[in-house]
Amino acid sequence: MNEIYMHAARLPLIRDVGSTLTGNGWIHPDRVADYHVLIFVIEGEMQVFEAGKEYRIREGEVLFLKSGIHHWGENGTRPGTTTLWIHFYDNLGDPGQAEETEPMNHQPMLMPASTLYSPEQYDFSFALPKMIKVKNAPFMNRKLKELHDLYNAPRHFHHLYLSMGSLDIFLDLVRQSQENQMLSRSDTVVRRLVKYLDEHSHMELDTDRIHNDFQLNYQYLSTLFKTKMGTSMFKYHERLRIHHAAEMLKNTSMNISEVSDKMGYASPYYFSRVFKKVMGESPSEYIKNIYRM
Repeated sequence: MNEIYMHAARLPLIRDVGSTLTGNGWIHPDRVADYHVLIFVIEGEMQVFEAGKEYRIREGEVLFLKSGIHHWGENGTRPGTTTLWIHFYDNLGDPGQAEETEPMNHQPMLMPASTLYSPEQYDFSFALPKMIKVKNAPFMNRKLKELHDLYNAPRHFHHLYLSMGSLDIFLDLVRQSQENQMLSRSDTVVRRLVKYLDEHSHMELDTDRIHNDFQLNYQYLSTLFKTKMGTSMFKYHERLRIHHAAEMLKNTSMNISEVSDKMGYASPYYFSRVFKKVMGESPSEYIKNIYRM
């Protein structure tokens, strides 16, 4: 399907941003580009072929074309079609290098319910939707027009602002695409697991209880969770517990022993070991480095 993958911890690298108004006989360029393409049709209809597959992009729709893949047009574009477009390089490797294979770390189905994020939570890739009907076309038109205006009005760190604006647009399209997808049974199970782990973050992970509550083999649930979330159930739950504990240390007058007991740890010593593993500092160091309520 020639999907484009982006890495969550890096910005897309913008080549240029522009607009097109087609006249009679206008045909999309025939090329193999070393950059990806986003096309948004404001009005009319544009025809593009990619690797032999025809796409007709209509008003309010977005199409992504992948670098290194032959794309071209024929006589199917309506005169008077108006588009905004972005040419960009992916952020997975060197600019201009098309990805031959899909990245290994895929986007987790849900991000942890947490106010503290670790570097490893940014270490995943996500696929841009190939083609999508935008839910709020005027809003998307305005965002792309603002990006186009920015491209034509030089300023300090110009290309970085373009990259950040483009990433904002890409993420909005990814979110809309995910909302359009029907949840599979396995997706529903993982969402239930996430809710369950959050509700039981004050106690140790009890595999027997999970098996009984879900009436499914724990090993199956564990494998399914890691596939969908990008981390093991144990690590997710451990991080969740410690993040909740950190919030208590920050927002209450409870001491380390009290928080340890509240979160169901066997001893303050064990709690401190786990806390340092997750947070990179001991609970006492964490307290020194924050402003307590």
